[in-house]
Amino acid sequence: MNRLTLRHRLLLLTLLPSAVIAIALVAYFTISGIHTLEGELRTKGMATVRYLAPISEYGIIAGQIESLHGLAQATVQEPSVKAAIIVNQKGRAIAVSGRVSLASETLRQALDEPTQVAETDRWVAFGAPVRRSLNETDALFEPAGAADKNTPPEVIGHIFVEFDKSELATRQRDLLNRGLLIVLFGLMVLAILAVTMADNLAKPVMQLVHAVREMSSGHLNSRVQVTSSGEIGVLEQGFNEMATHIQEAHQSMQSRIEEATAQLAFQARHDALTGLLNRREFEHRLDKALTSVQAGGEECSVLFIDLDRFKPVNDTCGHLAGDELLRQISQLFQGRLREEDTLARLGGDEFGIILANCGGPRARQVAEDICGLAAAYRFIWQDKVFAIGASIGLTPLSRRVRNITEILAAGDSACYRAKETGRNQVCEQEPLNTEERRHETNGWSTRIACALADDRLHIEAMPLHALQSNAQTGHLVELTARLHEPGQPPVALSALMDAAERYDLAPTIDLRFVETAINALARAQRQNKSLHCLVPLSGASLGRSEVVDSIAASLASHNLSGNGLCLIFSEDVSTHQTSQAIEFSRQVRALGCQIGLNDFGGGLSSFSHLRSISPGYVKLSRSLTRDLGGNRASTALLRAIQEITADQDIYSIAEGIDDIWAIKQLKDLGISYVQGSAVAPCEPFEVWLEGAVFRAI
Repeated sequence: MNRLTLRHRLLLLTLLPSAVIAIALVAYFTISGIHTLEGELRTKGMATVRYLAPISEYGIIAGQIESLHGLAQATVQEPSVKAAIIVNQKGRAIAVSGRVSLASETLRQALDEPTQVAETDRWVAFGAPVRRSLNETDALFEPAGAADKNTPPEVIGHIFVEFDKSELATRQRDLLNRGLLIVLFGLMVLAILAVTMADNLAKPVMQLVHAVREMSSGHLNSRVQVTSSGEIGVLEQGFNEMATHIQEAHQSMQSRIEEATAQLAFQARHDALTGLLNRREFEHRLDKALTSVQAGGEECSVLFIDLDRFKPVNDTCGHLAGDELLRQISQLFQGRLREEDTLARLGGDEFGIILANCGGPRARQVAEDICGLAAAYRFIWQDKVFAIGASIGLTPLSRRVRNITEILAAGDSACYRAKETGRNQVCEQEPLNTEERRHETNGWSTRIACALADDRLHIEAMPLHALQSNAQTGHLVELTARLHEPGQPPVALSALMDAAERYDLAPTIDLRFVETAINALARAQRQNKSLHCLVPLSGASLGRSEVVDSIAASLASHNLSGNGLCLIFSEDVSTHQTSQAIEFSRQVRALGCQIGLNDFGGGLSSFSHLRSISPGYVKLSRSLTRDLGGNRASTALLRAIQEITADQDIYSIAEGIDDIWAIKQLKDLGISYVQGSAVAPCEPFEVWLEGAVFRAI
């Protein structure tokens, strides 16, 4: 029944009661007609025998058989009369006409009055007594007192008449056929009327149904013609108005979604501070340029730029000044380039440029011009003036280059050489061949090995300050390091790890961090102190089984559970080495250690890592906390990240916080920890341990 359409239901509602009533009425009148015909036949039969009985009296008394035969024959001539029989007082037939069907026993029975004596499906018989009538003449010859007036007349015989029922059956059949024809004709008329009515009622409703289905399928421009009156017309008009509102709302929502999607796509490809392309998009375009060159296109060149004397601006005037410097220098570089060139901020104070269809002396000239622009530029902040510069590594993009890794390695190497040989200059380097790579690798290997052996890798502590009451008890610290070499400025950990990763030396430094942290945790356990160490790891360590084995052996040798050790790697590393990151996380969690993600929230894939990596800590990207309070989008995103991480019992860490006023805002947002000069300065790890953890109480 649920599959019936509205039209079918209307037809049923209209036809069924009408058909039942029509059939009932016709059946009633047909049956009544049939009964009437049967009654007419019986009435005729009774009237016939009542009429014949007195007529037959004289013939029976006088013994005039011929007249009785004539009477019987005349009776048979009447319509429907099948036979006529006249019997005497003894029950003997004295006059017969027609085809007699009555049994002899019936003919001999005594009747007191006219009545029906027999009936079958083909005929019916009626009988009546023939009585001697007494008139005044008879009374003269009767002795006095011989007859009583109350004595019934004497029965001197009987008359029987049989009627054929075939004509009755024919008339009944005709009556039944007419009844059926009337029913069929009536039903046909009713059906036509019902179909017309159902179509008139169902058509606008079905149009509404079709329009609703079209809208549910996404065709929001569906409308119905307003052709009906009354309530249906109100529905049609209301549907069109509703559809118009829905379409307008959808278009508005779609516009907002497209705008938000475009904004997210822009943010995924661009640097939030300068508006330039970010490192990920730079490498993507570099790969496309390399593919074009390998396919026969013109050669290109790549510039890797590292600003000189940028750190004094940050240290003297703060990060706001450093950010403004980066914005201004980005505009300065962009003004020197063509539309087809690509300028990107690779991170920190590093920039990259792809010079399209530009090689040889032309590329060198562009690099020299940019170097000159940076040297001549003066950055003014309040009452201070800063002179900066740019160390530039130039690398040609030719067909013999196999992949962008060779380009990045050559550019970084050229940029480092420009810094090491005096800064503010351009150094050019072809992608390294095998011998050159081996020679440079051996150089960095010697420097790192000597630094580790001579203890020139100074490990430092960056303490974390808890903002929420549900933070972990005890001391929480992150480890970092600087490389100190005689006669050289300290090498920051980021620069050191870049070089170490290029030459497969990063795991050695990672294990030195782990060893230092485990020794401190073992000492804290012996003195019943609560300590948690966050140790940075490079992407190269995630795929090394020996790193996990070394961590497990070191924990076992100190009888530690590993709960105080949190291994942190970059979210970008987990994006490019997803399977390795997931497996590494599983293995170290099995040792009781925790996992942390660095630079969290900087990419669109951040939230997918929360389920696959299951970190215990996330360090928020500085792009989110840099403009805290001045950028509503960053604040909203920080709040969303905090809610999501809190639901999964993940601690959030805001790093690089140098302003005290930002701490209250972070606390109000629900951030778990802060890190930076506003809460605690960076200091040697051993000094911090003695002063903060193991000092006498």
